[in-house]
Amino acid sequence: MSTKDNKAVVRRFATAFTDHNAAELRQVLAPDLVEGMTKASINNPTWGDHRVEIADMMAEDDKVWALLATSGRHIGPWHGLPATGKTWTNQVAMYCRVANGRIVEMKLIPDDQNMARQLGAVVSVSPL
Repeated sequence: MSTKDNKAVVRRFATAFTDHNAAELRQVLAPDLVEGMTKASINNPTWGDHRVEIADMMAEDDKVWALLATSGRHIGPWHGLPATGKTWTNQVAMYCRVANGRIVEMKLIPDDQNMARQLGAVVSVSPL
């Protein structure tokens, strides 16, 4: 597949995640990724109104990197912090490997410190 095709698969994933479309998630994800992403998108007890948009994306061969703009509402426990009901925006770096029209590998790196600040959590950083 071309890099253009691989980027299109990642775009389909972002749309399916935001739309809570389990059928489309099953089409764009390898079987071993479907359960986790379906749970994160559709049955997530932590984030309400969770949206994902692609802010930037680049691809090379079978690899796609994207900067995601995410938003939502904190409706359940997160890292020991009870639900606050606060809305938030965040960024997530995402790496995907695409094969045969499906995402077969995915790594997500969220900005948890930014998220914690918005939700009113105390963020402590250990010195190196």
